[in-house]
Amino acid sequence: MLPAGIFRCPDCGAPLAAFGPCGSCGFSVSEAARIPLLVRDRAAIDRTIEAAKLADRAAWYEAPQDAQWTGPYRHHLRKRRAYVDGVIARFAAGAPEQRRALDIGCGDGTHLPWLHTHAGEVFASDYNITRLMRARRFEEARCVFMADVTNYPTNDDLFDVIFFNHVLEHIADDLTALREVRRILKPGGLLILGVPNEAEWFWQLAYRLEPRFRRTSDHVQFYTAESIEAKCRDAGFMLRETKHIGYGPPHWTLDALVRRFKTVDDALEAIGTRLFPRQASSLYLALGKEPS
Repeated sequence: MLPAGIFRCPDCGAPLAAFGPCGSCGFSVSEAARIPLLVRDRAAIDRTIEAAKLADRAAWYEAPQDAQWTGPYRHHLRKRRAYVDGVIARFAAGAPEQRRALDIGCGDGTHLPWLHTHAGEVFASDYNITRLMRARRFEEARCVFMADVTNYPTNDDLFDVIFFNHVLEHIADDLTALREVRRILKPGGLLILGVPNEAEWFWQLAYRLEPRFRRTSDHVQFYTAESIEAKCRDAGFMLRETKHIGYGPPHWTLDALVRRFKTVDDALEAIGTRLFPRQASSLYLALGKEPS
């Protein structure tokens, strides 16, 4: 059985309550290791992933993500999480145990135990079965499922908090994805959107200095604060605030080398925030949906 009142058919939009055929169309809900596969065309997704692997981007789809918490950007990641903790405390409605949260693009699921501290019920989705198989090990998630964010298989007005973290830059039709996320967010709910700030000149320079990083990147969108804010307004969101986080030299190898040290990362954060605030490596937006 599927959790009651959550899912809808990705083909016709009818409610889904169990594995097997949709009661209104020819779509059939299948599963892999108890993970519901709620996408219209699984074969197309698999072909896309395999093509990316053959183009030297396999790490984006296969490399374990646990290592990031001990890697060169671990101090930056902790700053991100601390900021998001504060955003949820300030903007999320209701008591934590009463909230329903969703991690879109959950990857290996490393955010799920933390997200569960902010919500009594946590759902998680990705389109990569390799990562979903890792994410399902976290008991904090009520359901981990395969989904396409441009055709999301859940009902309207469902989630109090949605964490959409460094995923949108991988999606060609980003506006459709944002509109789908708005559809499933409860009125008065909170979307936390994280994206790289890669259209700013610092990070465009980094790609020019080391073009091999662009060739192996899976990013198809490059944002500034202004461009992502405009995109979110076009999707119908209310912008609550935008935060710039993370500063370093515009050279990917050197950036990773020096920011592994907490004192350096902290110093660069302080200097960057004061002297060139627009050139942060990451952007976080707190977004809302007007109550009906």
